[in-house]
Amino acid sequence: MTTESARASQHLTEATTKACKAAAWDCQSHEFMGSPETVMTNLVGLPDELVARRVYMLMVQGDSRCEARVFERFNLDDAEGTVSSWSETDVPKLVTQITEVLVANRGVHCPGEQVRATLETEREVHVSAPAPAPRTAAEAFGPIVDGFRDDKFVRATVMVLC
Repeated sequence: MTTESARASQHLTEATTKACKAAAWDCQSHEFMGSPETVMTNLVGLPDELVARRVYMLMVQGDSRCEARVFERFNLDDAEGTVSSWSETDVPKLVTQITEVLVANRGVHCPGEQVRATLETEREVHVSAPAPAPRTAAEAFGPIVDGFRDDKFVRATVMVLC
């Protein structure tokens, strides 16, 4: 089942709609650089409330490769969510592109939907089957950063969208 067909069979709850409107005015970006261990320590130190948001993403750039993930739940109270993933060639360029989308949006539309639409039109994105949504930053980001454990220096950017 594609993300689109899954969405078509669901409706946004009132709480989700309200939260997305508020989130359009509260997007966040957090960036950490250093050894994979140091970066992971910093990521785990982020408030777990960020993974309670409906859409957030992590981009990691290592010595020779970059990866990006978008974590998404359709409604805030959903216990399951999907993870969209792809390889990226230039994390700084991607961060700039997402920032430009958010600034152009100016709080009008759901930031998660705006960013997702931009990403999916320009990249080959793999969307996972629904699975239990991470409850902590460590659960969300640990497996991804662990894939960079052999790199000497990594850059990780978290963007909290809605």
